[in-house]
Amino acid sequence: MEKQLPRGCKIIEFPLAVDDRGALSFAEGARHIPFQIERVFWIYDVPEGKTRGGHSHCETAEVVIPLNGSFTITVDDGRHSAEVRMESSGKGILIPQGVWCHLHDFAPGTICLVFASHPYDASGYINDYSEYLNEQLSVVRYDPSRQTEWDSFVRSSKNGTFLLERGYMDYHAARFTDCSLMFYKKGNLIAMLPANWKEEEGTVQSHGGLTYGGLIVSPSMVAINVLEVFSCAIDWMKRELGAHRWFYKPIPYIYSSIPAEEDLYALFRSGAVLKERGISSVIDCSNRLPMRQSRKSGCVKATKSGLRIEQGNMTSHLEAFWNILAGILNEKHGKNPVHTVSELQLLHSRFPENIKLFVALKEESVEAGALIYDTGKVVHTQYLASSEYGKRNGALDLLLRNLIDDVYSDRTYFDFGVSTEDGGAFLNEGLIFQKEGFGARSIVYDTYEMLF
Repeated sequence: MEKQLPRGCKIIEFPLAVDDRGALSFAEGARHIPFQIERVFWIYDVPEGKTRGGHSHCETAEVVIPLNGSFTITVDDGRHSAEVRMESSGKGILIPQGVWCHLHDFAPGTICLVFASHPYDASGYINDYSEYLNEQLSVVRYDPSRQTEWDSFVRSSKNGTFLLERGYMDYHAARFTDCSLMFYKKGNLIAMLPANWKEEEGTVQSHGGLTYGGLIVSPSMVAINVLEVFSCAIDWMKRELGAHRWFYKPIPYIYSSIPAEEDLYALFRSGAVLKERGISSVIDCSNRLPMRQSRKSGCVKATKSGLRIEQGNMTSHLEAFWNILAGILNEKHGKNPVHTVSELQLLHSRFPENIKLFVALKEESVEAGALIYDTGKVVHTQYLASSEYGKRNGALDLLLRNLIDDVYSDRTYFDFGVSTEDGGAFLNEGLIFQKEGFGARSIVYDTYEMLF
């Protein structure tokens, strides 16, 4: 029954003691009532054919119990409604804030007891069902006409980055069927979900073409709002796409301007399971650990060898760096970098202040490079690579020290990226050791799976 109830509604079974003297049920504060009780009232002597309720509460949650007799309660969250016959004094129903309810079909002699989370306030009711529906969450599938609205929301959100703007997301739009969602309440955009649809698998990914792609939310969003958004998103995916699975990549906390992990709780409540976990090495720039001696020695060697650090151009320097990177990846994994040179040049043209290349040069030859994604709070090394000469002479050590100590010293975090493969099953111990040598420690990049 509970799975069919609208958002947040729940049948509560109270402890029951029965002997030859009769039955006794009880409730002990927070053990059985999921809020602090601020008001208690009871309904009785309801004439035949009359109803009670017919409203929703803006802030108040209630637990409704049939002390005697029986009645039917209809609960409705604007997307789902359910009728529940209440006829056991040992059971109640939780009605969270924002859910419409009315009580009807009272049996003669019925007494209904209600525990409420707030004192009575006439202004806290919505009594018109049409008005109630207008207050509810609505969802719209993204289309290109909404790009300006989308990008503006990303910039004003508490956890968005330029990777989630359409200029970045859509550079490879031909590879994905976009099904990004925009959520509105009272006509205001409150959340967005970057997502793509794999029809052959019945799967929504958020997002299959991005390092992360979880829910983007406004600073005013709180936990109960995010739970509602998740419920709305799942309903939409099932109804409009026929989806039965959702892969979700949360935005790591370091990218948020203020705490924004309400989605992790919503994942738990939605029955999500962890499918992949990448481990990334991050420097907290306000509380740095010292570099290991091996990294310092590499810097000394690089300086003595005549290597110099500068911001690279996105033409000849990028091509030389990409060739080094592709050679390494081909040798180790038999594949090229995810981005081609032309794609990186396109993205740089769209985000010139966010995407930059820095190189270690021996005379005019590129011997190492770091392609940087700068979100303002976090600097992320999207790609790192060094030639054989650069490896022998500490080129990356000198380059990274320069970026950490000088170029991006005012950032909050410096993120080296993941050192795992195969969904986290394999840890490249040599790679993570090198990153940790700069004083970096670990955060995780997760992927969750929900089945419905």
